[in-house]
Amino acid sequence: MTTMPLEGVRVIDLTRYTAGPFCTRILGDYGADVIKIEAPEGDPGRQLPPFVKDEPGTERSGTFLFLNTNKRSVILDLTTAEGRERLLDLVRTAQVVVENFAPGTMERLGLGYDILAEANPRIVLTSLSNFGQEGPYRDWLATDLTVYAMAGPMLATGNIEHEPVRVAGRMATYQTAYMAALATVVAVQAAELRGRGEHVDVSMLEALTNNVDMRLTQLQAYQYSGRIGTRSGLASLVGSGVFPCADGYVQLTGGLQGRLILTMRMIGCEELMERPEWQAPGAPTDPERIEEFLAYLLPWTLSHTKREIRDACEQHGVLGAPLNTVADMLSDPNFVAREFFQTIDHPSTGPAQYPGWHFRMHTDEGPMPPRRRAPLLGEHTDEVLAELSPRPTTPATGQDRLGDRLPLEGLRVIDFTVVWAGPYATMHLADWGAEVIRIESRQHLAPNTRGQLAHMTRAMVANNPAAASWYPDGEPGADPWNRNALFNGHGRGKKSMTIDLSRPEGQEQFERLVAQADALIENNLPPNIEKQGITWERLSKINPRLVLVRVPAFGLEGPYRAYRTLGNHMESIAGHPVIRAYPDLSLEYAPTGVPADAASGIGGATALLLGIRYRDRTGKGLMMELATAENMVGLLGEFVMDYTINGREWEHMGNDHWWLAPHNVYPCQGDDTWVTIAARNDEEWRALCGVMLRPDLASDPRFIDNANRHAHRRELDRIIGAWTVNADARWIMHRLQAAGVPAGVVNTEPGILADPQHRARDFFQEIEHPSTGRQLHPRRAWRASRTPERPMRHPPRLGEDNEYVYRELLGFSEERYQEWVASGHIGMAYEDSVP
Repeated sequence: MTTMPLEGVRVIDLTRYTAGPFCTRILGDYGADVIKIEAPEGDPGRQLPPFVKDEPGTERSGTFLFLNTNKRSVILDLTTAEGRERLLDLVRTAQVVVENFAPGTMERLGLGYDILAEANPRIVLTSLSNFGQEGPYRDWLATDLTVYAMAGPMLATGNIEHEPVRVAGRMATYQTAYMAALATVVAVQAAELRGRGEHVDVSMLEALTNNVDMRLTQLQAYQYSGRIGTRSGLASLVGSGVFPCADGYVQLTGGLQGRLILTMRMIGCEELMERPEWQAPGAPTDPERIEEFLAYLLPWTLSHTKREIRDACEQHGVLGAPLNTVADMLSDPNFVAREFFQTIDHPSTGPAQYPGWHFRMHTDEGPMPPRRRAPLLGEHTDEVLAELSPRPTTPATGQDRLGDRLPLEGLRVIDFTVVWAGPYATMHLADWGAEVIRIESRQHLAPNTRGQLAHMTRAMVANNPAAASWYPDGEPGADPWNRNALFNGHGRGKKSMTIDLSRPEGQEQFERLVAQADALIENNLPPNIEKQGITWERLSKINPRLVLVRVPAFGLEGPYRAYRTLGNHMESIAGHPVIRAYPDLSLEYAPTGVPADAASGIGGATALLLGIRYRDRTGKGLMMELATAENMVGLLGEFVMDYTINGREWEHMGNDHWWLAPHNVYPCQGDDTWVTIAARNDEEWRALCGVMLRPDLASDPRFIDNANRHAHRRELDRIIGAWTVNADARWIMHRLQAAGVPAGVVNTEPGILADPQHRARDFFQEIEHPSTGRQLHPRRAWRASRTPERPMRHPPRLGEDNEYVYRELLGFSEERYQEWVASGHIGMAYEDSVP
């Protein structure tokens, strides 16, 4: 059985409901001893639907079962002196405490960080909250919907003729919780080196603002161009969008640079490309071409099934995927072949299928241990308390081996990542001190990483208005690869070297660099990257202590191993677009996005650091495998649980909640200006009615309680929308928050940059880039009380660190270095032959 990387780490879990339990489940699934502290009545999350056979009960919540595997349950009443003293006894035996109470609650209980640190100076306290432990929004109320609106790319998600749409379910909450798990792993590393713990402050607002799901890129693009990201129309690119097929719908991205001909070949109309109008630079975005192409595309899709179209996309290299339902997902050939879903037996459900590991460990010790079911309430109280010695001693502080360094300083990571998911992982590693060295090539442009084309010109930008926002003032300049918002949004703090791995001497020097590295991470199509020699079999021979993290779309093995897609197609396979589609529209309007990339970035960084812990425990390297589609399913757990225990599928939810109403986005004064409002109970509903000056609605039989409000939610939304449409969005947000009602504006890029909470917490840092000037970048995604803030380095220009890597790490002489410059390995520009 594989040694789990967090074995020996005890986590005292004070979290409730959903965000905190997701965080501690990640820690427990990878070996931590998670002791879940529950009040006598239990975690309120035990009362969250779906319930087995829709019958409520303390042990019957599918949401609770999903969120609490690999934990032990202990009942303690923290409102009593005895309960608090018992908790402090447990803290003395632990490394971590995680809590997600409202800010200030721990202090009111007499359990603030200072008290915990007095009991155990080495303790790490991770606090999850909506807006952070201080700042003007600290005590504001929130739901997944309202914070996502304030922080995420909601304004740019959906269809321009309709309202903005959020991510499904609790995905925004779970991404924040995933970030909190990563933050905790980093903080444990710091505590072990420093001999003292620290208080980690994870804000949902900051975590979602510091997010690669378009948000980081859009923040850079706005500063370059002044363009505010918004939703597109139903058809904005040839062969791209959601289209009906014989048994459902498929999503295609057929008109991207250089890929339109592949789509034409797939459907048998490649002769179109011979016509002059199709050879024009602006053809992919020309409305006439878009309409003309539909006459060829729709007959083809309607005569093929989803599975046939997926197979054809893989065969022809077309970016596309079926829109799976949850039922489709559970029977998808790749998930089935890889045995992703795990059967876990629980007394209340019997055997049920759960989403599997977020990432897999490949070691020579055997399989990962089976996951334990969620605990019954108080099931382990006697067992855990019996483990305490009669008088637990206060752990002593250790020698400080960290000083004023960052927790990951000294960790060297070779970065082969592309697009968003992988670079987002290495961004977090660099933020906390790791030396991240990007391996790049002057002979090849990594797809959609430093832009779509290496030698983008002003004329090309003129034919693609959306691309204009990627460059400062719409000017690609002499080095467009250094000026692109796609890369500069997540490139901060890294190094860049260039080398041609297609030549034997390039491979030789690459091997010398691998021998000096702690880890290598990549997220490429497996067959392609393996042609460059990036395999565990090869790299482990060069460096047996190396941690290799691979982040493929669908897995290193399985029928989709060679299936090339983007993040939005991975989400389609995982069922996300169908769940969050507009309630009253066909799936052709299904919104797309890339939260899958963001989740894989967080997961990739977590996997790498847990791999390092495994190596340090065992002395052996290993390979960690995170399949982005599988990782994404882990953020849709309650939907999977409802289907597996009740056979219920959720579709077309839009901004609806499972049972709350109102819970939607509403139009306000101004063009494309919106506010989100959610009422979680009757008290908040009555407060909303008061602010609207409509007390009559509170006693209206249609809206008298939550069940009735949900049943009449469309009529309720119309009433609220008629009130908001003539009001200022920020006025509504502030007025409702003052009345105790969760509300948040659907933020724009300038709104985020000027947000009072971000300014109060000094969230943005100005970084000067040699090619683009000064821009604001988010600081690290969480705060840590003992970890110093440092100025961040600009995103690296191509090959900017060649001298450091070749001269200092590889020991090149000046003469040899210049030879490699002359031979084309070393340089700071792509060769002219690169498109």
